[in-house]
Amino acid sequence: MRKRLVYLLLSVMLLVALPPQAEAEEPQVMGEAAALIDAQTGMLLYGKDAHKKMYPASTTKVLTALVALEKAKASDVVTIGANPIHAGGTSIWLAEGEKLTLEELLYALMLNSANDAGVAIAEHVSGSVEEFAKISNERAKQLGAKNTHFTNPHGMPNKDHYSTAYDMALIGREAMRNKELRQIVTTVHHEIPRTDPEAQKYLFNHNKLLWSKVFGYQGATGLKTGYTVEAGQCIIASAERDGRELIAVVLRTEGNNLWTDAKILLDYGFNNFQNRQLVYAGKVMTNLPVKYGKTSVNLVASENYFHTFPKQGASDLQINFEPQEEILAPVVKGQILGKVVLKDGERPVAAINLVAAEDVQRDWFAVFKPILSWGLPPFLFLLWLRRRRRLLKIRRQRQARRRQYADYLQKIT
Repeated sequence: MRKRLVYLLLSVMLLVALPPQAEAEEPQVMGEAAALIDAQTGMLLYGKDAHKKMYPASTTKVLTALVALEKAKASDVVTIGANPIHAGGTSIWLAEGEKLTLEELLYALMLNSANDAGVAIAEHVSGSVEEFAKISNERAKQLGAKNTHFTNPHGMPNKDHYSTAYDMALIGREAMRNKELRQIVTTVHHEIPRTDPEAQKYLFNHNKLLWSKVFGYQGATGLKTGYTVEAGQCIIASAERDGRELIAVVLRTEGNNLWTDAKILLDYGFNNFQNRQLVYAGKVMTNLPVKYGKTSVNLVASENYFHTFPKQGASDLQINFEPQEEILAPVVKGQILGKVVLKDGERPVAAINLVAAEDVQRDWFAVFKPILSWGLPPFLFLLWLRRRRRLLKIRRQRQARRRQYADYLQKIT
């Protein structure tokens, strides 16, 4: 079985091995910080000061929209309070007492970058901007955005409102997994109903990658631009080609560099990397014995695993199988019994649980077999010894009676 397992692992290692070639040149972006990740694998393909804390401007709104859709329904009717009209910055000039659905406010937030819509959304979801910031920060941490802290839902400057290019890429990745939000950010123009006929109701997406003949990008799917004097030009850009989607982030760039930087990053990702599936959910990886079990157990991967490889260059990705040292019956289907560990050199890349493919019931004979094996021979020996002693005693008694009978015959003769 060990030989079979080693063969399996060597096969996988050969599968991921790539012939050495010249590595691709890294992209040259003008932005102060940048990050590029693969949306499927989450792997960082390129970073420039990717973990530097910076102002994110209106890219903040991506997390705002994500949290709103996770905590409330798009069909909720929101009554505008007194605070949104004082948000400052870009606005669609909401009026106190006006009613709009959460979905309509999200279109205003993501297409026209309306700060007043952001405040209205925050107050609807959690009662206040401060409470909404707490929820947003908790959600960011769950996504792995460890260097992110927001104080508001729109990204207006605040010394305690910051993120990183890498963190914003993680947030953008999760946002594109939300079907409702994905629909919103891919929309070029949208009309919302307004009570005041003079109020702004036509919304147009600021993201030129989606629609511009000059700056448009083939396969663009979103996501959000941002600008303040303190933050400079910022963008979270997403695009999809040949079944792959990439998330590119550029923070603090200028003018048209916003679009060219994003396009350079996306081109770099599509042209120089590819995804390959290494682990298949539900596929039997090996079969292991179960102590005190009626049968052995098949171990299957609990989930699919894809890895992003460079099209050029070599990879020394190592895949190791780490089963549980001893598996005891009973075993329940889905029970974790080991893991597949992937490492890039000494750096852990991923760990996928191996689980039981079926139940394995306890074999009570197998449970008592050791007891019988070790206890029965001494027990039988004691029985034999006891019987032998008893027979010896009976023999002695018979011999004694014979002697008494012989003595009696001598006396009477």
